[in-house]
Amino acid sequence: MNPIVASQDFLHPQLSLQTQDLFRAAYGLLLLGTLALALPHWRRFFMSERWGGYAKSSRDVDFIQNPIVSPIVAVVWIVCAVSLTLGWWSVWAALLNLLLCRYFFVRMRWKGVLRGFGAPGFMSYWTAAAVFLLEYALHYAPDLRSLALLVLQVDFAFIMLSAGLYKLTAGYARNHGMEGGMVNPQWGYWVKLYKNLSPHHPLFHLLNHLAWSVEVLAGVLLLVPPTRFLGAMMILLSFIFIATQIRLGLLCEMVILDCFIFFYPGSYGDKFLSAIAAHGLASTSPALSIPSFVNALLATGLWAYLILLPLVHAGLFYNFYGRRRLSGALQRALELYTNFFGIIIWRVFSVDHTNFFIRIYHRPRDGESERSLISAYGLGGARAGLLKRVRYNHVGESITITSLFTTLKYYPSNDQLFRERVLRYARTVPHPKDAVLEFEYVSIRKAADRFKFVTLVEYTVDVSQETIEERVFDETVSVRAAHKQSPVHEGVRPGSYVPLKG
Repeated sequence: MNPIVASQDFLHPQLSLQTQDLFRAAYGLLLLGTLALALPHWRRFFMSERWGGYAKSSRDVDFIQNPIVSPIVAVVWIVCAVSLTLGWWSVWAALLNLLLCRYFFVRMRWKGVLRGFGAPGFMSYWTAAAVFLLEYALHYAPDLRSLALLVLQVDFAFIMLSAGLYKLTAGYARNHGMEGGMVNPQWGYWVKLYKNLSPHHPLFHLLNHLAWSVEVLAGVLLLVPPTRFLGAMMILLSFIFIATQIRLGLLCEMVILDCFIFFYPGSYGDKFLSAIAAHGLASTSPALSIPSFVNALLATGLWAYLILLPLVHAGLFYNFYGRRRLSGALQRALELYTNFFGIIIWRVFSVDHTNFFIRIYHRPRDGESERSLISAYGLGGARAGLLKRVRYNHVGESITITSLFTTLKYYPSNDQLFRERVLRYARTVPHPKDAVLEFEYVSIRKAADRFKFVTLVEYTVDVSQETIEERVFDETVSVRAAHKQSPVHEGVRPGSYVPLKG
């Protein structure tokens, strides 16, 4: 078999046991890393606002995200990660991890300002599902292993296609994309290097066209059996580069890992991974007799998911790009289905997210003293102190702050939603009792020869009085309007692409 291009059967993809073992163990390590990076922020990320967290308080949220249950969750989650890494009771550790990932990264997407940890959270959840399906099939349903792998490969291909097509329509083809993240202090590693380059530098044009075209082309290649490995290598190499430029936690490493499921037996990727995983990574699980109807239900569910996948994505595109809703029952079914599985249009790292950043200060309420910087982004944040530097250099914090202010663009007529989210976040920011917080909305402008940071609006938040005052400094750009290259429109509610009007 050709180690680059293989004449595989579309319906029966294969994965060697050694590659699967390494896939599981590497995911366990990345999960451990994700949890370790989140531990200093656990109260904010994984607890209800009643106890200083980002999650909106409700009966079901408070039941889990409280000071008693939350530490137990942390311990259990870490044990699952260790078990997956070492291969101990892999199926049940994978199942428990999948349930935890789905709750925090999918179900909580619309219930907290953390937004389910954004793309890093979703890919942790998606990879958790992949590990569980492959491990379960290996130990308890070997006849379904190829089907499970097929569903995962097609699903991943659609994720890449969705992301690439959105980038194409959201400005990347017109040089509005990567450069925003690269010069944005909330996201970029090398801001000082790129900020003084011309926005029209050939490097940015090249990276923007590669960003959308690689994902679209790779997505197509991933769907065609002979070219799956080539598509996977395109994604893998592109995310290696992104990992060196953009602060995304372990998202890039997680996507790189997901490319391993396309390394068919005999491919160069499989040969390399098999050599690494030759010893000591095999998984174990207790010998159980699974009733036949359980595996029959799983097979039916996998086929149903596979068949519905293109229809579901088409429905989301119809809502978003067509700006229309389906008929009542179909629209409700589409939203229930997509929100359950976390299927979205991948609007990751678009111009609406990267063309601004937020500086956060506190100052005495009387306004007579100088204000102090709280948000410490990047290496330059060392002057602001260790605690601030740790908080504001975590990808979860960047996702949270960005999502707070994209609310203005996504729901411009729902000012109450913005105010509620900002106040909830402000309550988590340490500051003196006699001080107010100032959120400075800084636009990234493109001059002829460099990028400029221009303050558009300042929001003064008094937590004790629960008030927000808005001061506009520059009216040339509205913080409540999407970028001119963006197809974004106001939705009826979070979790739906149906337009508010039309």
